[in-house]
Amino acid sequence: MTLTVPSYVIPGTYGENVAFLSSRPEIQGVELLFYIFDESTRQLLHQELKLLRSYRDRFTYSVHLPDPLEQRHEEIIELTRDLAGSYVLHPPESDLPGFRKLVQRWRSHFGEIFLLENLIGREFHILAADWDGLCLDIGHLLLAGQDLSRFLNSYGPRIREVHLHGLEKETDHRSFGAQEPWLQELLPFLRLFEGTLNLEVFSISQVNTILASLLEVGLITLDRRWGFAR
Repeated sequence: MTLTVPSYVIPGTYGENVAFLSSRPEIQGVELLFYIFDESTRQLLHQELKLLRSYRDRFTYSVHLPDPLEQRHEEIIELTRDLAGSYVLHPPESDLPGFRKLVQRWRSHFGEIFLLENLIGREFHILAADWDGLCLDIGHLLLAGQDLSRFLNSYGPRIREVHLHGLEKETDHRSFGAQEPWLQELLPFLRLFEGTLNLEVFSISQVNTILASLLEVGLITLDRRWGFAR
């Protein structure tokens, strides 16, 4: 299992976050977030690519593609293909045929590197029927009131990435405690999981809280040299 966090855990750019995280040996990878891809984000990516590449020996990278997905977002893939091992995307809000056509063309060109993430109110189950790699987002599943065991039974062998975060007053992307019932239910799967475990929260304090919870349940261990260890 590879332990990763998003590219925004402190206020700052992609490069500033990666540089900050480089001093945290327990963090093995970074999810580059592109929820939007406006001109300022595009320019920032171009400016910081050299810096991101300088950490290739330190981190694995994944990319979260924008929503809604558009043809022009292929530029993100082209720019980061030498960095990222996978690309997470959301099911579309509408136009399933157009979405299928776009992603199929990308899959034919770039390979099976695209992971479909479950999202509330989207046609995940329809698309997932013939999708090779999937991303389980725990917060989305909890908010939708869906059954975790049923999801794992249906899709477990195809799950390559897990977005791990809890809920706070019906808001997701929050830290959580070790005794959450859903975490206890998920632990047997995580103990055998060989994919990417992404602590998808957006502050380093919440990352630390989750790490402490994972330590308490024995999913990670404490190395006296520098802190948490897988």
